[in-house]
Amino acid sequence: MGHTLVISEKPAAAERIARALDEGSEPRVMKRGRLTYYECERKGDKLVVVYALGHLFELKQTEKGWIYPRLETEWVPKYEVDKKASHVKPIINLIKKLSREADSFIVATDYDIEGSLIGFLTLKYACNVDPHRAKRMRFSTLTRDDLVRAYEKMLPTLDFPLIESGYVRHQVDWLYGINLTRALTLAIKHASGWFKIVSTGRVQGPTLSFVAEREREINLFVPTPYWIIDAVGEYNGNDLVLEYHRKRVDRLDEAQQIVNELKGARLNVSAVKATRSTVSPPVPFNLSGLQSEAYRHFGFKPSRTLALAQRLYLDALISYPRTSSQKIPPSIDTQSILEELKSQSQYEKLIRVLEEQRRAEPVQGEKTDPAHPAIHPTGKKPERRLTPSERKLYDLIVRRFLAVFGEDSIRESVRVDLAHAGHTFHLRGRRVIKEGWMKLYGKYVRVEKQELPTLREGDVVPIKRIEASEKMNRAPPRYNPASLLKQLERENLGTKATRAGIVDSLKSRGYTLSDRFELSTLGYATVETLERHVPQILSPEFTRRLEMDMEAIREGKRDREEVLFEAKRDLLQILDRFKEHEEEIGAELVEGLKRYWKTQEELGPCPKCGEGTLVIVRSPKTGKRFVGCSRYREGGCDLTFPLPQKGRIVPLDKHCEYCGYQMIRVVSGRRTWETCINWANCPGRQEDLKALQKRREKKE
Repeated sequence: MGHTLVISEKPAAAERIARALDEGSEPRVMKRGRLTYYECERKGDKLVVVYALGHLFELKQTEKGWIYPRLETEWVPKYEVDKKASHVKPIINLIKKLSREADSFIVATDYDIEGSLIGFLTLKYACNVDPHRAKRMRFSTLTRDDLVRAYEKMLPTLDFPLIESGYVRHQVDWLYGINLTRALTLAIKHASGWFKIVSTGRVQGPTLSFVAEREREINLFVPTPYWIIDAVGEYNGNDLVLEYHRKRVDRLDEAQQIVNELKGARLNVSAVKATRSTVSPPVPFNLSGLQSEAYRHFGFKPSRTLALAQRLYLDALISYPRTSSQKIPPSIDTQSILEELKSQSQYEKLIRVLEEQRRAEPVQGEKTDPAHPAIHPTGKKPERRLTPSERKLYDLIVRRFLAVFGEDSIRESVRVDLAHAGHTFHLRGRRVIKEGWMKLYGKYVRVEKQELPTLREGDVVPIKRIEASEKMNRAPPRYNPASLLKQLERENLGTKATRAGIVDSLKSRGYTLSDRFELSTLGYATVETLERHVPQILSPEFTRRLEMDMEAIREGKRDREEVLFEAKRDLLQILDRFKEHEEEIGAELVEGLKRYWKTQEELGPCPKCGEGTLVIVRSPKTGKRFVGCSRYREGGCDLTFPLPQKGRIVPLDKHCEYCGYQMIRVVSGRRTWETCINWANCPGRQEDLKALQKRREKKE
């Protein structure tokens, strides 16, 4: 008798599924080389649980040649496409071996587009079986109860509409990404002989256009002056900040006239008005809401928040994070979750507070997700020591979950009107009458508090100081990672799982500078060139229509082949136009690249010879990079500085406080640090090394 092969997505998920489904909660841990899989027994059935480790198969062109257009593809093992994916081969071989002895199959990957497609492709190409034979487990947490329930209520077939949607999304993203990137790159090659990969894609193009449009707004913005009336009154020995009834005065002479008329004036209280308002709890977190709040409180980039949330999910501490839902359905046993959270010392007092004010039903948001509820804690205690970043995010998720059950808070706003000779000032006070949910959300609540003395109509408040302060209109702010991600969500571009990566790609590919998304010279050149010749690549409307088509496939309203045919047809039209203008496109991009490289490689004047410029160069013999004088190759100056050989070098607009040399930022993987180009001999670095040695000696 054979076994049932259960395919999960990650090693941690495989272990939790095996422990949950084994009747003794002690599945047999099996080894094949460095790989682990699990055998367990449930009601007389033998289950073998294995993991796919994400996508094992990727798309590859069937035609030869690094040219465009290329429209025909096939699914192949990932290691055939990506040399860094050699670890995938033994996983595929293990799944193949285990599938030969299996007589039934269960897909237990994440219940979303990517997870469903991973399960489908693994069955079809690794197991070599008809995916229609498989059943589907659906779960939103990796707790034992949820996994057992998912097993006992399995779908009899896979979620094929979701799979079809994911299949088309991969095809379309590959078609547009590969062909458009090759078109840009080959245009540069034909214009200059350089082989410099310049990439774009179906969603990256419109995202870059949003940043470019904001940059134009900032550059075209002309600041204009205005004046505000700053006044301080005095009452019972206390200073009171007064707000003039006109927020701004556009002329200096008028502002000065107001000041002159009010110097030494005694203001009479003409009205006191207090209003109370109720503030409902915040809605439950979906992924974008969590990413936005984590950026606001902790400065976490959206991609980092997603990675941290994924780790918490795999530890069975929170529900599935890639969700659009802002709803906690009645099917979730929230009472049990609260009871379990109560056993964690840091939340015990908060749960007791909640028990005194808990509303019957949690506050719900408007957004839904057909597959998963809003992000919420499971109540389980961590089985390992969480990192500081994980603890922060976990605490934010727990407190938001508690807050949605809290009572409305009540705030009171007081406005005092003070008048003199046709001029009016306001005093504004704010206080919280009833904390309600705010006490549960704690430090994550923004509350403005301003206490006022008791004032009544007829009271007099003399002006102590008054002046006109000049201000300037501000340009619109640049995007940050959270606001750009929100823009993609508003425009319905990308998916909840891909948006963070798209946002990060703009910086990693050199189109933007810093986390404030300032457009680089390469970004300018790319956007302006595409706008002139192939604007459809940058069009949000064009990309949004494709998103709607893929959603229609998921809902069973459109046919996969029909959508693919239309996507290829539209792509060919874009590529035809590209070929018509390839010469101009290439020439314009080359000029942009020259400007970009110049800004990236020049590090100011040479301090030794005074005639050359310090630049980042590579040795033709060793390939190693270093900083040298631009007169180095001609023998005019031999000044050089070593550089770190890994990571991206970004020149900074500042100099070392110790030695005066140019500062640079080194970006290597997740690590980022700043140093000067004279780091090997900088006295500041020597001081750092001495301090480090002293700390080591103290430990010893």
